[in-house]
Amino acid sequence: MQGQQFLLLLGVVFAAFQNIPVAAADDCDAQCQAVRNAQDPLADVKAIMTDNTVSLGTADDQTGYSFQIQPVYSIPTENGFNLIARGIIPVTGVHNGAAFPKLGPDRIGGTGYTWGLSDVMLQGFIVPQIEGLPIKFGVGPQVSLRSRTDQVVAGPGWGAGLAAVAFGFAGNLSYGAILGHHWGQDNFNLSTIQPIVFYNTQFLGGSYFGYNNSITYNWTANTGDRWQVPVGLTVGKTFVLENGTAIDANIGGYGLAAHPTGGADSQIKFGLSVFF
Repeated sequence: MQGQQFLLLLGVVFAAFQNIPVAAADDCDAQCQAVRNAQDPLADVKAIMTDNTVSLGTADDQTGYSFQIQPVYSIPTENGFNLIARGIIPVTGVHNGAAFPKLGPDRIGGTGYTWGLSDVMLQGFIVPQIEGLPIKFGVGPQVSLRSRTDQVVAGPGWGAGLAAVAFGFAGNLSYGAILGHHWGQDNFNLSTIQPIVFYNTQFLGGSYFGYNNSITYNWTANTGDRWQVPVGLTVGKTFVLENGTAIDANIGGYGLAAHPTGGADSQIKFGLSVFF
């Protein structure tokens, strides 16, 4: 796949959202709202989220690890929009010879396993508050900080980019995507599409299943090594505590329909998040 195909995929994602029906009525109780807040990247919440990946079958059939802590803080304003600040703090464990697209176009160096803090990402979204709009939108800058504890787990280093989010609900269906592009040091040039589609069920109260993973396109990698496309399913449940705090837990399995040489064949995804 080439760069033109990435742009085509981007257009398909937007077109798909335009064709999703909107529910005529919305009877969403406290449990329902907690589930929506856990799934909605643009929700007006304060939270500590995690997004963790175990990558199976990388170079020499090794396993890679990526654990992300994501604090989120939404700030309402009196000017018709919200500000949402999000941090991504990645702790990474990689084996030499493996390819991790979010760490750059080159394979991991060093010997054996290397663990460490990679480069932190900070994002800010401006979210207009428009009554009656079936889909919410947010857009804003993102910057990366050279926070790595070891060059082996280096990500974009000092860098910047743009990110955009669209998200909505239609009955039991929640749907949206996070789109981003980032430039950094050492020819770091990465585009990301993270589709989020969940169907919420009454099973066990607050459970759901669907897709939530990142498709990446690395513009500076060798031809044939630019795409990483996970295909699979995530299941989860949101628990509402008596004090109003909500805890969301999810797990998913994904195969990689496309991946760079030395990249994973499959992934196990899991997350545990607290919403205050």
